[in-house]
Amino acid sequence: MRTISQFDAQRYKTELEGLRDEMTDILLEMEQRHSTSSRENFSKWWDEGGAMRHYFDLKGKAEKIEQILAFSVIEEEEYPKMRGAAPSARAGRSGTDLEEP
Repeated sequence: MRTISQFDAQRYKTELEGLRDEMTDILLEMEQRHSTSSRENFSKWWDEGGAMRHYFDLKGKAEKIEQILAFSVIEEEEYPKMRGAAPSARAGRSGTDLEEP
C-alpha cells in the first residue's frame, strides 16, 4: 500500500474520468462508423488510422490509475501539498508511465 494525499487522489479521479469520457467518445464514433461505413473504410479508420491503438492506450492508462487508487491509502491533510502537473504527467511522457506521488 502506498499513501497519497486527498489532493492527489482527486486529481487521479479527475484524470480517470477524462480518460473514460474519451474512451466513450471513441466507442460511440466506432459504433457510428461501423453502421454507416463500408467494412473497408471502417477498417482503415479503426486499424490503420490508429483509433484502436488510441483506445487501448487510454484503457491502459485508466487501468493503471484504477490500480493506484485501489491500492492506496488516502492521507487526509488539512493543507495538502500542491503539485503543478497531473499525477500521470510527472512521468515525463504525458502519462505513459505513472509514478508514485
